[in-house]
Amino acid sequence: MRLVCWQHSIYSIPVVACSRLRSSLQYRSWKDPPQLCHSPHSFSCTTPSQKRFPHRHSYSISSNASPLYEDVYIPEVDLEDFEDYTLGGYHPTVIGDQFHNGRYEVVHKLGFGGYSTIWLAQDKHLQRYVSLEILVATESSKSTEGRVLRMLCSGNSSHPGQWLMPHLLDEFLFDGPNGRHVCLVQEPAGSSVAISKEDSVNFMFPIETARSIVAQLIMGVSYLHSRGVVMAVHLHTRNFLLCGPNLDRRSPDKLYNRYRLDKIPVTRFDGAAVEPRAPPYAVYPMRIKMPADMLVEPIVNISDYGTSFMVATEPSPELHTPALYLPPEDFFNEPITQAADIWTLAVNLYDVLGERALFETFGWDRDDIMAEMVSTLGPPPTRWWDAWGNRKEFFEPDGSWVRDMKRIYTPVFRPLHQRMWDMGRGETPESCQWDVKGGEMQALEELLRGMMAFELAERLTAEQLMTSEYMVKWAMPAWERQLERRREGGLE
Repeated sequence: MRLVCWQHSIYSIPVVACSRLRSSLQYRSWKDPPQLCHSPHSFSCTTPSQKRFPHRHSYSISSNASPLYEDVYIPEVDLEDFEDYTLGGYHPTVIGDQFHNGRYEVVHKLGFGGYSTIWLAQDKHLQRYVSLEILVATESSKSTEGRVLRMLCSGNSSHPGQWLMPHLLDEFLFDGPNGRHVCLVQEPAGSSVAISKEDSVNFMFPIETARSIVAQLIMGVSYLHSRGVVMAVHLHTRNFLLCGPNLDRRSPDKLYNRYRLDKIPVTRFDGAAVEPRAPPYAVYPMRIKMPADMLVEPIVNISDYGTSFMVATEPSPELHTPALYLPPEDFFNEPITQAADIWTLAVNLYDVLGERALFETFGWDRDDIMAEMVSTLGPPPTRWWDAWGNRKEFFEPDGSWVRDMKRIYTPVFRPLHQRMWDMGRGETPESCQWDVKGGEMQALEELLRGMMAFELAERLTAEQLMTSEYMVKWAMPAWERQLERRREGGLE
């Protein structure tokens, strides 16, 4: 058992400061994959960790070449990048570590992201489980996530999306071998929407469940925008967290009986000692299975505010979001505003409502994704069409597909209307699970099209989403029926 010293309390609030329907377990995030460049004229991108941690071992082929990074640690799948255990990077956390003068003791791992590791801990003061999100040191000095979470928690309680926000219980600083780290203490959650789909048989939520999730996401984004927050397109299904089981009555031993504690040694290629920069072993995240096809009462919150910003007072940050979720304006280096969240939310709603992603490519290549956008929605504005350096690999000047395409790609248009029938809910009006006769599919298509207008000024606002036909007639009623069942079951 280790006691992490040099605690610096930033802010502490009582657990009951904000009411929640949510209770326990798992805070999960997603480490963003690197996005590759294919030519000097394609969209520029880099590997995030190379920017964040300049202390990693590097060398150059020539004086004009970009630095190459030599790996120190033997990598393992399904774990964080061990190379990020360096000055400015992750804190080397192990089971039994105690934080904040011994108040929080680590018992398991919940997940990791590009900017943090997340741990399940026992709160010795309140005898409950919490999640500890330990930010990398380089981000800790400039993180505004705690401030944003406190602002959201203390906002307009009459807004239906307010209580869907994450609940910040505590925040403190501590010093470690890799620098000074911010630790955010929150209520643990369950599986993410993405993992829930992966764990299911048909990769889909029941139709009523999907509608309820859509309503909650729209309410959540509406509340964020009403408070002036932009998520900086960290809106994706791995950051939509479902409420999981309450494990407060389980001792750590009983917890391990249900969620095995798996460890693996952290080793260097040269065989040298890994400490103090890295932990002696890594812990695999616990996985709470909540299969989508079995989920009937979803409670969702939107997590990961590490790159969120106040649109009126802060410049938009650099984005490291998976390219499939990025709005087209980011591809062309235009400012990120609340309209970016609307586009990204639309891509996610399609994913939540069906079995597959809206844009499908063989990789994370931005040129391929841009081609998918054109295939789905038609040509973009002229300023983007002309600025797209690799457009000629896909399209002729008149907008038709290039016949002799060199990429692994099917040169065929698949517009949004066709993709509505490709969601996995049935391919004919008779077999479709949507309320086709009542106009549900048409209302949903109109909603998504309005959310994905290329021109920012033409995109629907979050306020307009709340009053859209699909929200009013199908999504919100599903949510209200769920709330009524909860009231009848004594869950409120």
